[in-house]
Amino acid sequence: MAFFKSKVPALTIAGAFILTAAGARLFSLVLPWVHWEPIPGMHIHHYVYGIFILTVAGYLALIFKSERATLWIALLYGLGVGLTFDEFGMWLNPPFQRGVRWSTNGLAIVIGALVLGALTPIIYRRQRQSASRFREVAPTEPAHETETV
Repeated sequence: MAFFKSKVPALTIAGAFILTAAGARLFSLVLPWVHWEPIPGMHIHHYVYGIFILTVAGYLALIFKSERATLWIALLYGLGVGLTFDEFGMWLNPPFQRGVRWSTNGLAIVIGALVLGALTPIIYRRQRQSASRFREVAPTEPAHETETV
């Protein structure tokens, strides 16, 4: 149970990310004409809101340390990451063209980052296991030569 309990924030982030990114894609497909313009002619993309949400989540994570707060902060963080990475292609190609959210370069970078993120724990675990095996085989006390006179 302790193993699952330690994975809850990561699962919360992943779930919030997937639901937010899927919801944003669905919303933009079904209602592409709906957007908020605080100043006529000025459209603010949802990745900007995601960056602000990530900032708030980081600040809250520094302040609150309880288990309950961790789950809410993880949910907020997943929401921010979902909004931000949904328009990742715009980071690489800033001029906005309606309907273009992803470029080939943006998709390749995200796939590479996800693969690296998935492989990091595996590599780290193997390094720890080989280090622990080395400690089992290595002598615990250094051998000293004694001089006889």
